[in-house]
Amino acid sequence: MTNLTKRYLDLSVPTTFKNNFQSTAKSFSTNILIIGGSYSGLSTLRSLQLHLSKHINAQKSPKKRKVSITLVEPRDGLLNILGIPKCIVDLEFAESQYVKFCSLNNCKFTNILSSNKGLGEDDGELWIEGSEDNGLFEINYVQGKVTYLDQFKAQYHLNGDVMDKGIIEFDYVVLCSGRDRNWPTTPISHCLSDYLDEMKKAKSQIEDASTITVIGAGAVGIEIAGDIKTKYPAKTVNLIHPHESFPPEPLSIEFKNTIQESIETAGINIYLNTRIKHQLPNSTDLLTTSDKVISSDLNIWTNSKSNNTNFLSSEFTRKFITPSKNISVNQYLQLSSESDTTYENFFVLGDLVDLPIIKSAGWAMFMGRQTANNITNLIFNGEVVEPLPDLKNIPFGMVLIGGNNEIVSELCGEVEVDNEHYVQEYQDYCIGKVRATLDM
Repeated sequence: MTNLTKRYLDLSVPTTFKNNFQSTAKSFSTNILIIGGSYSGLSTLRSLQLHLSKHINAQKSPKKRKVSITLVEPRDGLLNILGIPKCIVDLEFAESQYVKFCSLNNCKFTNILSSNKGLGEDDGELWIEGSEDNGLFEINYVQGKVTYLDQFKAQYHLNGDVMDKGIIEFDYVVLCSGRDRNWPTTPISHCLSDYLDEMKKAKSQIEDASTITVIGAGAVGIEIAGDIKTKYPAKTVNLIHPHESFPPEPLSIEFKNTIQESIETAGINIYLNTRIKHQLPNSTDLLTTSDKVISSDLNIWTNSKSNNTNFLSSEFTRKFITPSKNISVNQYLQLSSESDTTYENFFVLGDLVDLPIIKSAGWAMFMGRQTANNITNLIFNGEVVEPLPDLKNIPFGMVLIGGNNEIVSELCGEVEVDNEHYVQEYQDYCIGKVRATLDM
């Protein structure tokens, strides 16, 4: 164990900015740093607002002091990645899956650091407001990326200038940087218009191809193959997977058979127990490890993912990155390993954690609420109070969109097709539910 946590009256004095918009990177101090502004990051942010307001208001006036929260995120909004497979074939739908921060509820900033000067201008979009809750806390938004992180500080740069760097010193840090996949599953853009251009490009590539091959039948690959075939039924769609069943998560055989049947019924060609050696030179055709050639005009690779952890200090990488490339945490989501120390001020959430769960938006948002509760209690009571539930008693579950927009689900061992509840939620691919859960 370390002694890195700070109580309310011992928190660092946060930096005061002369102007509430900065177009270049600055070095500054904050109390709570959140790295990543997707499901877990925004859940942490909103839950901290609620918990901090309650606890700070309970303090007697002479002891009240402002708490500073800083969010670092390259995108200027929430991208609902659950909907990406449909976004690449439906541009109108794609627009509904990206919500600018200024359009979210309860998501206004006290200060913004961004190379995009439009975020600091009054063009009808309100990005900046005064300190929240009568000055009890402030929220800074840094539109950029972290390039180094340890238990005391983070180095970052703003979008567009990797050489213009700043240092953020903090009391507590919440790492929610998530994971990336191959394009177009993970768009590289940082604003709505560029994101829509990417989706338009992906859609054009699909429309120009007669045969599309999706390599990797995880959840993303399954849904991409299904959405393409549903939108373009005359096209040949292949789905390649290296194992005898899919998806790879620890779910029932009934669920796996049902999603495979849904895909096959839609007319998608399934190649099981098939591995791709490489794409043929000067061609889009694929060569398998058994030297079979699979003809293809467009290949979409969904067989790999990478956690965004390459900025962790070398010490943390050595001590806490597990063989599965995840990060070791304890039951409070604090950076921890059985053979090493626990950093009580350092929390890790979402896709990054090394826990026996099926990663999901629901889990990510739960972890954000849990972490906000624990950080607030560390600040005001000197202890963490909310552990993870007993994961051994929580059944695995999953919802997938198969062929012909069929919704295949498994919950508590029950496998269903087109459960009425999920059919309703997936009208907008859960973004309404996500926003309601986030209270944003």
